[in-house]
Amino acid sequence: SSGINAEWPLRPGPPRPTIGKDETQLIQVLAENPEGCTDSMLQQKLKMDNKALVTSINKLIKLGKLELKTQGTILIYHLRDKNVGESIKGMGQEERIVYKIIEEAGDKGIWVKEIRTRSNLQLTQLNKVLKTLEGKKSIKSVKPVNDSKKKVYMLFDIKPDSSLTGGAWYSENDFETEFVDILGRQTLTFLQRQRSHADVQHSDPLAAQRHMMCDIKQVKHFISQLGISKVELEDTEVSQILESLVFDGFVAKIHTLGEGGKRQTFYRAIKHQPLTSGIARVPCGVCPIIVQCTPGGLVSPQNCTYMKDWLDF
Repeated sequence: SSGINAEWPLRPGPPRPTIGKDETQLIQVLAENPEGCTDSMLQQKLKMDNKALVTSINKLIKLGKLELKTQGTILIYHLRDKNVGESIKGMGQEERIVYKIIEEAGDKGIWVKEIRTRSNLQLTQLNKVLKTLEGKKSIKSVKPVNDSKKKVYMLFDIKPDSSLTGGAWYSENDFETEFVDILGRQTLTFLQRQRSHADVQHSDPLAAQRHMMCDIKQVKHFISQLGISKVELEDTEVSQILESLVFDGFVAKIHTLGEGGKRQTFYRAIKHQPLTSGIARVPCGVCPIIVQCTPGGLVSPQNCTYMKDWLDF
């Protein structure tokens, strides 16, 4: 039978994040500011440290209570439209239960198989409900970059997690190699110019070194000014560009202690490509599994094919 009664049991899903004191304060501030709030506005209005604020924001996003919008390069936080909740009242019981399951999945989405398991619906019934909800723009389907043959469902107005979309490096599930290369070259040029400018402006080597260093926010601002990215890059994505330049030997990474002993990370262009010594060219220097390498072990210098090739060369 396709009918569902009021006692229809749902199978439990993963534990859902709970709303605590910090999240309640955040909701209240956003409710008082329907036009939305920027990061700086939230930090001024809320008496909590940055880590707690980020945790609360992420929790509300996963609960589907918060949405992100951009105004130029500025990120703005909004409470989700209350009309979304009102629209549930017009849904049938099957639609409401499926909608609730998908809502709980947040920005990671949920597979059809899991929806079916939790809802106890037959596949034909479930497909009909999903099609209806998609038609109402209550939900949407997203194809993960790591498995484009499958799709997950989430609420229509939720931004998919970067683990599904691949972030800025993917377009329609294809890795944007050329885009990544362009950003890498432009970032390196920016850091090289910063270094050249600092060398000219400061005769003191220490002063020059301080002024040639850039943090992630400075590099992110430079990239946004270029206008070559269709979406605003996340700090983690900018960090990935910089780390690749560090790995390739074009950029140095420097850690310093700021106010209150807070650790800060900066990057600067390397003036000249250093000449590599013989020891630096040993395969061990770039081996990704060197931590597993031990004499007599499964991975060892004795059976290392890379070491053999290097010695033969």
